[in-house]
Amino acid sequence: MPASAPEGRRAFAVATDVALALMFIVVAASAAIRFSIAADPSAALPVARGVHRASATLTAVAVLVLTVLALRRPALRAKFALPTAAALVLTLALSALGVATGTTPPPLAQFANLFGGLALLALLAWLAGRVRGNAGAPLPDARRVTRLARIAIVLGIMQATLGAALATLWEASNAIALSAHGFTGLGAAALAFALGVRLVGAGVPVGFGLIATGILAPLAGTVAALIDLAPMAALVHPLFGAATLALIAQVDGRCSMPRRLA
Repeated sequence: MPASAPEGRRAFAVATDVALALMFIVVAASAAIRFSIAADPSAALPVARGVHRASATLTAVAVLVLTVLALRRPALRAKFALPTAAALVLTLALSALGVATGTTPPPLAQFANLFGGLALLALLAWLAGRVRGNAGAPLPDARRVTRLARIAIVLGIMQATLGAALATLWEASNAIALSAHGFTGLGAAALAFALGVRLVGAGVPVGFGLIATGILAPLAGTVAALIDLAPMAALVHPLFGAATLALIAQVDGRCSMPRRLA
């Protein structure tokens, strides 16, 4: 017997949350692997690689479930079929890339894997925001919030692209790329902080996360740069950056949610 509309929506929301949580574990494990290899190129890292592999596999399953749920109900299909299909294609592409290149991928494959993972994280966060768009306190001045969120997303994607390139394709000392990475990162963080203040004032809890990541992401990046890639800062900076991008995408998804989803 098919699930009712609210039950179908709840199942889709839960599957989205699970996929998003798993994808953040993938990003965190990937950051830990890159950081450990930079410190010791001969490191085997069985635990980190095992966590990365398991969470990536479970993410693929969760995204597949999302796609099936979106296609089963007409209302969900109308609003979520395209983004869930995009998430599935991206997931399969990342999985194929990982299988094809193994544990020692060439720089270009590393870049594609790193940037693709961040893109998938942002897309899942957007879906999580959209499916719960009408829940909780209403967003203040949704049009303005949407504009700010989308500018922040553009800056965040630029920052992520440059960060991924600096970590895989270019020298970390590339002054132009490093400056552009810092500039776009500061811009995204400033907008995230401004959005967070606005949302907290309206009683929207996600604002607290935006304020925190808007402060911590650039702070960790600054410490890592000034203290010659201070170990802990260099490890947490990409995680805070990924969290900032995900939270902004979630806000944008919530703003784009239609009034009713049957």
